[in-house]
Amino acid sequence: MPYPTASPEQIAFFREHGWIVVKDAIGKDQLDELEARCEKLIEEKERFAKDWAWDAKESLEDRSFRIVQSSPSFVWREIKDQPYRKWLVAFGSALLGQDVEFWYDQFLAKPPEKSAPTAWHQDEAYWGRNLDEKGVTGWIPLQDVNAENGCMHFIDRGHKLGVLAHHPVAGVQSDLITCDVDEANMVVCPISRGDVTFHHSKTPHMTTANMSRGWRKAISNHMQAVGAGGEGDHYPWKITEHQGLDRRRPAKAE
Repeated sequence: MPYPTASPEQIAFFREHGWIVVKDAIGKDQLDELEARCEKLIEEKERFAKDWAWDAKESLEDRSFRIVQSSPSFVWREIKDQPYRKWLVAFGSALLGQDVEFWYDQFLAKPPEKSAPTAWHQDEAYWGRNLDEKGVTGWIPLQDVNAENGCMHFIDRGHKLGVLAHHPVAGVQSDLITCDVDEANMVVCPISRGDVTFHHSKTPHMTTANMSRGWRKAISNHMQAVGAGGEGDHYPWKITEHQGLDRRRPAKAE
């Protein structure tokens, strides 16, 4: 199945609204392989992952892993050459109106019935002023998603609000941060396996807790303008928490 090319209408929608759903973007075979590779991140989460919603009442050893956070790159060296990554870069460049390059990915898995929401936030709030207007994210679910199991929610046109003040999420001891938003402008985006959402790095977004009976698994793919230089010039609310995995970069954003 050929990867779609960004149409003028899609580009215009993204620039006005700060997000977009791309239907039937990635084929089943590519998703099947990606999902199979990522199973190791769940099976060996104590080795490869953090709990991005680490409960403040739990010790490091007894984390319940309400959001398993890792990277497919840890278990799939060849992922950097996969066609879907090249498509993300091409589509993201067209949407943002700048040449972007792949930066990093995150595997984010929410266990059935005992996960946590990923609170409202903007990616630039994690990344710092260095990425001002220079980031775009492509979010790939590995199963159908809706509000019950953790689909994306966006604040429509929220990328026009600037970077909002953020603060730590109550009750967790990970580096999750959140911001206050006007949910009157919220758009819920249930999508099917094979669909992809893109959002601007200033678009406030969140995903709900997984209340279904199966895992909710997704890959966030973060891209930055060529030559941007990565995160830096951080806001005062930046938190760094390693959970003992110093070989990994700090958590950033879904």
